[in-house]
Amino acid sequence: MAQERVKIIKKQKTGFSASALCQAARTFAMSVGITAVCMLATLGLLDLETGPAAAQAASPPASQAGETAQAPQAGENQVIPLGEAFGVKLFTDGVIVASLSDIYTADGPCCPAKEAGLLPGDYLLSAGGEPIQNNAALARYIGRSQGESILFRVRRGQEEFDAAVQPVYGEGSFKTGMWIRDSAAGVGTLTFYDPATGGFAGLGHGICDADAGSVMTLKRGEPASVTLCGVVKGLPGQPGQLRGYFSSDQPLGRLLANNETGVYGLLEAAPQGAAVEVLERGQVRPGPVKLLATIDGSGPQQYDGEIEHVNSKDQPTRNLVVKVTDPRLLKATGGIVQGMSGAPILQDGKLAGAVTHVFTDDPARGYGIFAQTMVEQGRQTVQAHSAGDEA
Repeated sequence: MAQERVKIIKKQKTGFSASALCQAARTFAMSVGITAVCMLATLGLLDLETGPAAAQAASPPASQAGETAQAPQAGENQVIPLGEAFGVKLFTDGVIVASLSDIYTADGPCCPAKEAGLLPGDYLLSAGGEPIQNNAALARYIGRSQGESILFRVRRGQEEFDAAVQPVYGEGSFKTGMWIRDSAAGVGTLTFYDPATGGFAGLGHGICDADAGSVMTLKRGEPASVTLCGVVKGLPGQPGQLRGYFSSDQPLGRLLANNETGVYGLLEAAPQGAAVEVLERGQVRPGPVKLLATIDGSGPQQYDGEIEHVNSKDQPTRNLVVKVTDPRLLKATGGIVQGMSGAPILQDGKLAGAVTHVFTDDPARGYGIFAQTMVEQGRQTVQAHSAGDEA
């Protein structure tokens, strides 16, 4: 997957100007830092293509306290396409080593973490046998070390191992030469709600670490409502983006999984909408489609598009090459922009897939993923979660 950059955005209150709201969004992104900027991203060939972030969504109607959401009736192979933008807040299992840098000491520059064999993308699970809860907790632990070696439990891919790092004193405190982060936040599009499980799926690609380029390991997370406040139109070589911001501290539900095919979870309340059939992979074909996307405060709208090519049905992602043909969407956004990842692709009134990437050199075109893949992943995720609760 090519590099995907995400616009982290904060949400609008009635009575404020659009410019003020976007300024608040920029301020929020600055406070969150690089994690926010690169949230729904996978590193790759930026000069060839890039992935969009996500579109805006009106939040599903909130359920009353103590009530269980009643899912609309639908067939076994049916889901409710959404096309609404939503915010994602994700907290990692441990902290991620984002990058390494030298520390300037009285004896010269050095990087204890690098000398211990740590690499960007490593997850630090514990320090001295104590679980690492967040960035601040680890910083305090290192500060109290007084230069004594710290034994970290590290996960790299599927492997876990121990690494001893000896902090050094430089620039006013004890340091290890690691830049770390423990969370990500951004905006993406809800693809569908599954009445069979009460689950949702979105984005069509994973939330990835900007530096390591790998899908971030989820400890906990939640979907949240957002409001859009503007569009940066896509141009060749300059991917566009939807601008917006988080609108409420109240979560819409619970995030259960983050993997290469999208994000999956449960909603507090079942959204309204008509269920449609999900096309099997072999049924999706080149031809005209409708893209269900939100680009402003009017909510999800259908736009004309075309599936130009269907790739191998054996690969998990990048299954479809999609082109925007609707003059309204081309005029407003230039085509596919960061903020539209997860936008449903409807073919003959059935759910065929979801938008995942935009081609950098041609913003009217991009990639999509089969809807059947996301439905299967979503149902497996909810079933695994339910089995865990029962155990």
